[in-house]
Amino acid sequence: MQFAYSITRSVSDAEEVVNDVFIAIWERHQDLLGMESLKSYLFRSVKNRCLNQISRNRLPFDEMKEEMPVPSKDHNALEHMVAKESGARITELIDKLPTKCKQVFLFSRVHELSYKEIAELMDISPKTVENQIGLALKFLKEHY
Repeated sequence: MQFAYSITRSVSDAEEVVNDVFIAIWERHQDLLGMESLKSYLFRSVKNRCLNQISRNRLPFDEMKEEMPVPSKDHNALEHMVAKESGARITELIDKLPTKCKQVFLFSRVHELSYKEIAELMDISPKTVENQIGLALKFLKEHY
């Protein structure tokens, strides 16, 4: 359960994934009886189902949180307004990124997935993920 939660970051999604894995194991228990590495099979199954769950639940890329920088309650009204404007500007710039670059960036920054997880989810290499993140950050720095 903790492994699934560490990937999905949602208790309900983690529970659903773990339950699905156990149901699948129960349905295929005859095939799995002679398996030597059941533990690694379980972890791999949970990881793959978690990534599928994230893929199904991911935010549409045109929907972003209204404010990316979250102002502290201690900030005054001016700082709050500046943070809100900054968040709007960042969201506007992210929307201008090419689709794949935007997807990779959002998986990394919004969903907090690792480069390896993003690569597996999008069926690209981790180096491509790294390059896309670099391009996105460069674009944001140049245009902000």
